[in-house]
Amino acid sequence: MAPSNGQSVAVAVLLGCATHAAIHAGYVGSASAGEPTPGYPEAVIQWGVQAGETCDDIAAVLYGSSKHAALIQRYNRVACGPGTTLAEGLTLVLPAEVTSIPDAKLRSMHPDVRARPAGGAWSPAAQGMPLLTNSSVNTLDEGRADIEFVDRTRVLLAPNTLVVIYGTASRARVSKTPPAAVELADGEVKAALAALRGQSVEVAASGGGRVSASSRDTVVQRRGERTTVAVFDGKAGVTSGGLSVVVPKDHGTRFVGRAPPARPRPLPAPVEWTTADAAQIALAPEGLGVLSASWKPAPAAAGYRVEIARDPEFNDLIAREEVKPDVLSFRAEKMPAGAYFLRVRVVDREEYLGVGAVRRFHLVAARAAGGVVPAAQEITANPYGIIELTPSPALELSLDDGPFGPVPERIDLLQRAPRALRLRERGGAAPGAATSLPVRYTKVGAVVSAARAAAPGGPALEARVELEGLAGVDVARRVAPRLFAHLPGGVRSVALAGGDRGGALTARIPLPREALRPGEPLRVRLDVADGRGGVIGTSDAELPAAPEAPRAAPPPAPPAAPVLGAYLPLLPMSGVADGLWLAPTPPSVAAVGAAAARSGGGWVAAGQVRASGAIGPLGLDVALRSNPAGEGDGAGAGSTGWFGARARVLRLGRSELELGPTLRLGVPMADGSPPLRVEPGIALGGAAGRFTWVADAGARIRASGDGAAVGAGGGAGGGAAGGEGAAAGGEPATPAVQGFLLAGATADPAPWLRLHGALDLHLVDREIRADEVLGGLSAGVEAGGALFGALSVRVSPWRDEGEGPVTAQIAVGFREASP
Repeated sequence: MAPSNGQSVAVAVLLGCATHAAIHAGYVGSASAGEPTPGYPEAVIQWGVQAGETCDDIAAVLYGSSKHAALIQRYNRVACGPGTTLAEGLTLVLPAEVTSIPDAKLRSMHPDVRARPAGGAWSPAAQGMPLLTNSSVNTLDEGRADIEFVDRTRVLLAPNTLVVIYGTASRARVSKTPPAAVELADGEVKAALAALRGQSVEVAASGGGRVSASSRDTVVQRRGERTTVAVFDGKAGVTSGGLSVVVPKDHGTRFVGRAPPARPRPLPAPVEWTTADAAQIALAPEGLGVLSASWKPAPAAAGYRVEIARDPEFNDLIAREEVKPDVLSFRAEKMPAGAYFLRVRVVDREEYLGVGAVRRFHLVAARAAGGVVPAAQEITANPYGIIELTPSPALELSLDDGPFGPVPERIDLLQRAPRALRLRERGGAAPGAATSLPVRYTKVGAVVSAARAAAPGGPALEARVELEGLAGVDVARRVAPRLFAHLPGGVRSVALAGGDRGGALTARIPLPREALRPGEPLRVRLDVADGRGGVIGTSDAELPAAPEAPRAAPPPAPPAAPVLGAYLPLLPMSGVADGLWLAPTPPSVAAVGAAAARSGGGWVAAGQVRASGAIGPLGLDVALRSNPAGEGDGAGAGSTGWFGARARVLRLGRSELELGPTLRLGVPMADGSPPLRVEPGIALGGAAGRFTWVADAGARIRASGDGAAVGAGGGAGGGAAGGEGAAAGGEPATPAVQGFLLAGATADPAPWLRLHGALDLHLVDREIRADEVLGGLSAGVEAGGALFGALSVRVSPWRDEGEGPVTAQIAVGFREASP
């Protein structure tokens, strides 16, 4: 306990016990010898005193000799002098037989306590140790001790207290006065009898003086040579220096050393509380309560003594402290539930202890399952929770304005939802005696979202609910939430499920036929209610229009067929062997290029433009070649335009096999070009993984003229067109009929790269000389994506006169997609 800002004192729970001594006397029944009587260390009996009996008489009868008269004083505060008679009718508690036991024992202690036997040295005390007559007990700065005598007298020592044990037996059997229980060397002793019954408690002051208190509350203080006596109940006789005074209630006296006691004077009056002196009842949330009080300043106060105890007699002290006169308030924190008593006494300038002003407090342990109790004067709880209280026999409770009754252990807020709890002391019927504790309920809500969902039985409304303010509550059992959907045709309800570990609750409600109008949104009100029908939350939702019946999806497009053969096969620079290697389905391609050939002892080159494509099974192609230019002989290969068409009549799978007829028309584009020719044929091909193959067979027929006469050794473009002119030797340049066969394959090492090779054979019908077979081998590479390049070479082992042995072609173009 310490002053705060010079105006208040604050005490934490279980501070040091105050310096005081409590002495009790009692009455017991008889017991057989050898069996300890309950509450006593040995078997005891009762003795009713007859007229004229002395201690010697009783000892001689009970114990066989008057020398055991001291046993009469073990449990009784009586004088046993020679010839001293006892009061008639007095009931004595006596040992059943002659025994020798310690006068007291150290019942409990805290560290920093020492003890000393009579004539011995100080040593650390131990709990349970026996204490004989003239033993001393001393508590130091942090020490506390509880001494219990054989007659059930208890002395509680606070820090820095020294007492000498006198015991209950007379030190001399000729004693004319009852022996003192203790001799107070320094500190404070409180003498208190459980019942007066004409008895007194004897306390001796070290160095002289004696107090005989017939009182429940007499305090004896010794500071140095000065002894002060304050009587708060009954009366006390004080003897010192051969003089005696009687101190009545609420009076005090003092003496120094062996000097006579001062005339008794009134003790300081009790302080006046600043608030009404009524029973204070508050909550101790989680066992941590708060006690507080304040008082008005007292005239001539040199300080105040503040005490907290668990009993109204202030024997079971929790804390005691003396504070300065400017400290006028008190606060104790972290106090467990229970009944407490606060006493404030004035200490005047002469250090007399004043009459105490007492306030009573009750701290009630309270817990709200599913909620909290954050304050001492109100309860905050969840409306679905339970208020748990610790019953107290000293209190009674009322809900709102209902009747008072015992404090229950539980208040189920689902069954009762009180606005306030009223607590009062049992039997306290005075108006205003009850303390009202308001009950504040936490807010509970629900957030609802909804959507359409497909269900086995048809379309349904699927709701998701987030509950708020229900942490720590068993939602399924205490709340039992349900969802109510206001739908066309009526209200539908369903229990909400889920919510494990605080997650969302869900529910699914089938939608009625009235809510299934295509193209119209559905507006619905959703209510979340508890098991009692109370609405927790509500929401208006708009569901999107129901989708129209889905249309049949078009069948997926078949994957593109692979391209068979080369995109740009080599076009030989020959008027006879310039057949093209063609697939049944032409690729979509457009390109420009050039070809060069070694012919007639020199190089000859010609440009070309190529294009092809397909519309379904019908394919078209065109190839335009310019007149050769260079130092060699063009071998009758003048500027020619080839226009072709083909029709795919068979395709198996993804072009595992294709078949289609072809028809090409060769048109002369310049003077000296071969005449008009017609080329019917058939194309066959197929694909297997990264490989394709193509074979062409057909005939070429001269459609006009007798062929262009080109000199065997003349320049390119020489001779005459449309006549029957002959070259050197008289041979026609363009045969009337010829047959051909071309076959080859491709391979794709990478998606952007295609390699190809082909063999071409031509059976030529010569009109002047014998028929002959011409042919060659070609190979090439095509690389790129939509923009690509092509390079190919043809070697002609069997060639016409004037035709070079090697032909090379290079081209660049665009195609529909990468291979």
